[in-house]
Amino acid sequence: MTRMWKPWALVPFACVLLAAPAPAADTPHVLTVLTVKVKGDQDAYLEKVKKFITAAKGSGGTTRVWRSSLAGSDTGLIFIATEYANLDGLAKGMAKLQSDEELKKLRKELSASGIREVVSNSLLEEVTP
Repeated sequence: MTRMWKPWALVPFACVLLAAPAPAADTPHVLTVLTVKVKGDQDAYLEKVKKFITAAKGSGGTTRVWRSSLAGSDTGLIFIATEYANLDGLAKGMAKLQSDEELKKLRKELSASGIREVVSNSLLEEVTP
């Protein structure tokens, strides 16, 4: 006699799956935003930023650059925003950025150039209403 497969045999397996902790995908994304007032040629500054972004590839974040257009006295500010999947990704990315010799050199050159004034440096956490 052949045995019939019984769907209720999967109940213990389903209970184990449902009891597992929620995946890390539920953690909020984070965004770092560096706001800069450029002193002088913005195109020259953006070329320096482009070099920095290229050298920072592989740090786990996605970087985009914005310029304010209709912002009253803040018109013309540059915003460099880097998004990470979560705070753990941010920590790992920052550790890589701080230890990379090429990035240290680029950061030092940028600071010494006097081409920018850092207005603010923010960390934003995604919220879902």
